[in-house]
Amino acid sequence: MFIGIDDTDSERGLCTTYLAAVLMERLRPYGKISGLPRLIRLNPCARFKTRGNAALAFALESDRPQKVKEIALKAVLELSDFSGVNTNPGLVIADDVTPRMTAFYRRAVTQILQIDDARALLDDEGIWYRGFKKGRGLIGALAAIGADLTDFTYELIAYRQRQRWGTPRSIEAETVWRADALTYPGTWDTVDHFNKRIVFAPHSGDPVLFGIRGSDPEAIEEAFQTIKSEPWERRVLYKTNQGTDAHILEGEIHEVCDSQSYRLRGFVDRSPEAIEGGHIFFTLQNGKGQIKCAAFEPTKNFRSIVKQLMPGDELEVWGAVRDKTLNLEKMNILRLAEQGVLVAPTCPQCKRRMESAGKGQGYRCRRCKTTALGRERRPLIRNLETGFYEVPPCARRHLSKPLVRMSGENIHHSR
Repeated sequence: MFIGIDDTDSERGLCTTYLAAVLMERLRPYGKISGLPRLIRLNPCARFKTRGNAALAFALESDRPQKVKEIALKAVLELSDFSGVNTNPGLVIADDVTPRMTAFYRRAVTQILQIDDARALLDDEGIWYRGFKKGRGLIGALAAIGADLTDFTYELIAYRQRQRWGTPRSIEAETVWRADALTYPGTWDTVDHFNKRIVFAPHSGDPVLFGIRGSDPEAIEEAFQTIKSEPWERRVLYKTNQGTDAHILEGEIHEVCDSQSYRLRGFVDRSPEAIEGGHIFFTLQNGKGQIKCAAFEPTKNFRSIVKQLMPGDELEVWGAVRDKTLNLEKMNILRLAEQGVLVAPTCPQCKRRMESAGKGQGYRCRRCKTTALGRERRPLIRNLETGFYEVPPCARRHLSKPLVRMSGENIHHSR
């Protein structure tokens, strides 16, 4: 049996991953959990998402399907925040994973789907489901079951004891930095070195204590054992599409659509401009079209790289398009355009810089008495290299692939 759940939390609290963790424990007397549960992030542009737009799924081997459905339904009713305006839980229990379900997942992570899209597929395939309120969670629940993780990472989430929900988290900061030092690059996005911030623990009132992400379960476990914190209620290791760029589509600038994420290639059309609030914008074009690209203030030090771009620089950019603007997640500077500056000419005899001889009279060297009519062009030395650059961990989207997962030359990690 494949069980999928989504849209049970709200901006105020609770958490779909916690509901799944509790449900797995309640179902153990009635079957065996097969493999790791899956934490699936969907399209980050979804308008009605609560926090991270995550859906959960796990497989259960059981000969008591009716009891399983009864327990799952009770857990959703008990551990969903039905008071949330955008909380519309969905529960799906399927016997198989079909090609149509897998195709549905791929659409859900890259497009904006409607509730009727999910209901139609569920009805066509004869899949058991329950939707509450508007039932929007059926989209994520179905997608999580259908997810084919050709690329994947892991996240270990520790959950707080119920009496501590809504109170400040107690985590020894020094041990978090030590855990990162011991396990990076097997783990990542635990801390943000440049901005000197711990980023693996939320600040909301939900049940999550912290989450450790990485590619190596052993490194994740070592980090977990190193970190000292308040007592935790339970912990779960999830297999996930986080950090995989699963949301990114290959695209052309003139063909992009809002609420989708792309990798685009083009040339910087004009120098980046800053506006009030610290946001940086530039235009990328390729002859067939152009698009505005943005490095918003939360991307912090990434903006210092974007500021140095100049017209003619050739780039690949990754990011989500909203309101016809691509929100940069990372970029690859393929080629830096040759830029020059006009300076006073050099004396051919003493090699010193000449001085102006007066308005419209060219330049002269007082020592050698040599003259020149105009300025000379010198190459502009830029403090910028080709290669990959990324936003810092404090600004990274769940799905965006960190550069630590990429191999090759000219990779400029954010740390």
